[in-house]
Amino acid sequence: TWWQAEGPAHFILTLLYAVSWLLLGKSILDAGITLQTGWLGWWAVFRNTRPRYPGMPTGGMFRLCRQPIYLAFACTLWTVPRWTPDQLAVAVILTAYCLIGPLFKEARFARLFGESFTAYKQAHPYWLPLPRLRSKLHQLNDLSIYERYSAHWWDGSERWLRTLQNLVPARLAYFDSLIDWRGKHVLDLGCGGGFMAEALARRGATVTGIDPSAGAITIAESHAAAEQLAISYVKASGEDLPFADSCFDHVVCVDVLEHVGDLDAVIGEIRRVLRPGGTFAFDTINRTFVARLVIVTLGERVLGLLPHGTHDPAKFITPDELVEKLQAHGFGACRLAGLGPIGMNRKLDFVFGRLPFLTIQYMGHARLAENT
Repeated sequence: TWWQAEGPAHFILTLLYAVSWLLLGKSILDAGITLQTGWLGWWAVFRNTRPRYPGMPTGGMFRLCRQPIYLAFACTLWTVPRWTPDQLAVAVILTAYCLIGPLFKEARFARLFGESFTAYKQAHPYWLPLPRLRSKLHQLNDLSIYERYSAHWWDGSERWLRTLQNLVPARLAYFDSLIDWRGKHVLDLGCGGGFMAEALARRGATVTGIDPSAGAITIAESHAAAEQLAISYVKASGEDLPFADSCFDHVVCVDVLEHVGDLDAVIGEIRRVLRPGGTFAFDTINRTFVARLVIVTLGERVLGLLPHGTHDPAKFITPDELVEKLQAHGFGACRLAGLGPIGMNRKLDFVFGRLPFLTIQYMGHARLAENT
């Protein structure tokens, strides 16, 4: 033994060693546990079929760098609390392998995935994530994610999109108690790939969905057609709605208000297209320290539940601000309710429900005055 950690040094190195193994396990899961263990191939042999390999991993730890498995494994080599000559030799040799070996894998990825891998390679560092993380901190409210991930809206492969889908029942559990959708003309403002729009159509509403993402509109149209749902989708922004005055009974706007460029203009357009007495149903994120910690710091940067840069905390909206803007545009009393996670499902994704506080995320509704 050359060196043996003792006291605080032993505790710190043991903790780092354990964290390194946890990161290695998380990276393996993100890459596909069936592929990493070989089960995918053996299951195909058992069924006498060709193996169906997953796509290029880009989520979870792969958001931080291109080779998190090799990086985490190298960390397990250098955080041991006892050093011997053979430990040093093993650490040097295997770290060299972890640095050089992935280059051959990346050459294969370039052949398999072409431009997709090239774009991913340009946006993510090879090994150490810190330099790229600093540059990404300036890319806030990145709406390009809705275009980038549009093809995966309904296939369940992206956790953050599954999270959006899991929010729909919680939102409608609140909105359904306030609004009769059947036979009503409803605008889903910021519809994305159509999670809320399809739920409303199944409740008997005549639904129009708008979104600025062409990719999201395309996938929404194709999925609605496959489900035989008559939903009209339009590519447009909330600041300039391409509809006549007073043409909708209700407007639904979820996961949108904290992203728009001009909140006053969006609310003004919603008021314009709503019929007198119509309802504006919404949810958004409160501008509090807790909301920033939970949604941005933990949700985006630590746990990767959302793509990094999805939100700009400066654009979050306090309930008082939103109520004031709605009343200035002719809406009546506004009722609010908290919204947030209340459990997890079998995929370990959050499920959502109504909460007794508005600190992080809240939903609400307001009716346009009859004499407007």
